[in-house]
Amino acid sequence: MNVLFVTSAYPTHRDDARGIFIHRLARGLIYEGIRVTVVVPGAPGAADREQIDGVEIHRVQYWFKKNQRLTADLSGIIPNLKQHPWLLAQVPSLVTAMILRVIQLAASYDVIHAHWLYPAGIAGVMASKIKKIPLVLTSHGGDLNLARRSRGLTFLAKQLSLASNKCVGVSQDLCKQFTSFGVPCSNIAWIPYGVDEIGTTNICRNLKSAQLEAFVNLEPPRLLYLGSLNYRKSVETLLDAYCDLERSGYSPACAIVGSGPAKDKLIGMALENSSSRIRFFDPVSPLEVPAWMAAAHMLILPSLSEGRPVVVLEAMAMGVPVVATDIPGTRELVRNGKTGFLFVPGDSKQLAGCIEKLINDEALRVQMGQSAKQYVATDGLTTQQIARRHINLYEQALVRDLRGVSR
Repeated sequence: MNVLFVTSAYPTHRDDARGIFIHRLARGLIYEGIRVTVVVPGAPGAADREQIDGVEIHRVQYWFKKNQRLTADLSGIIPNLKQHPWLLAQVPSLVTAMILRVIQLAASYDVIHAHWLYPAGIAGVMASKIKKIPLVLTSHGGDLNLARRSRGLTFLAKQLSLASNKCVGVSQDLCKQFTSFGVPCSNIAWIPYGVDEIGTTNICRNLKSAQLEAFVNLEPPRLLYLGSLNYRKSVETLLDAYCDLERSGYSPACAIVGSGPAKDKLIGMALENSSSRIRFFDPVSPLEVPAWMAAAHMLILPSLSEGRPVVVLEAMAMGVPVVATDIPGTRELVRNGKTGFLFVPGDSKQLAGCIEKLINDEALRVQMGQSAKQYVATDGLTTQQIARRHINLYEQALVRDLRGVSR
């Protein structure tokens, strides 16, 4: 079987975290004997065509090569537009270029799999209709969460969903939104992210990183935030909670790892509050993430919205308890009081209370971490298990398409 991935985010090298969950799926499919080709927007400094881990990648040039910034960085299209409104001029050319390239390639593939509704979903639907090839459309959260706040995007999301053979939500909440668009339940699948199987014997090979060594050398307990630094992630809630902890006599080490438009503001907040035990680190390689998790005593995720956060799954796979906001997607992973704690979005005092409980009770930290690791191991959440679920879905889409089932 040949599958054409269409996405707006994909790694440019093995150490790049952009769209890493899509690359893991592609890699898992190849291991199962599926040919995968990826169409993705061009990126500064990236080759137009290359292979990474056996995945063939076509990068679509949609602007002057050095100025293709719309899909650059971990933050994504919407945060990039908010930070640099002039990038709006690149949107029409990006959509057009993606449509043309996918149509050009589609005839050689059995299934098109679009990741995110826009722009990939738009290109996928156009190519599917023209080339008569079944389309699988996956929402990773940001697209449908954005649609909730815009009537125009809600309409577009609905039309794209109804035009697809299969709609995939990485969380059950996203599947419910596809249902609200009128997509038949038989055409909706819940397939969460998978995480690579990690052995504790393999984590020490990454300790050569100066950043990681600096984190490991911080006096415990060590808190970790790892991800984009944009306003949706609400890292300021973590900084406010840290101030509450300090007022209560606690000063745990806290690493904030990542980059994004909110980074300067966050550094300013930490300096203003003289929180010397808060350290900011540059983004790290996906290969290094397990070692960061192994060095942490808890992962903090204070996001206001998420699809189904991979970083939570990565922490749980390493036996690290998670303290995260009680929102759809995250709620599906973290069992409150069993594998971690959930707190009300934006409630820094409640977050501080959750952290304080884990600081004071080492046995509870260990128990939660073990429960989290067991959950990942037994709930079918490895990369290969998730890849096989996608293959089954592709086969269903092909069968339904051959029968002439209307979309």
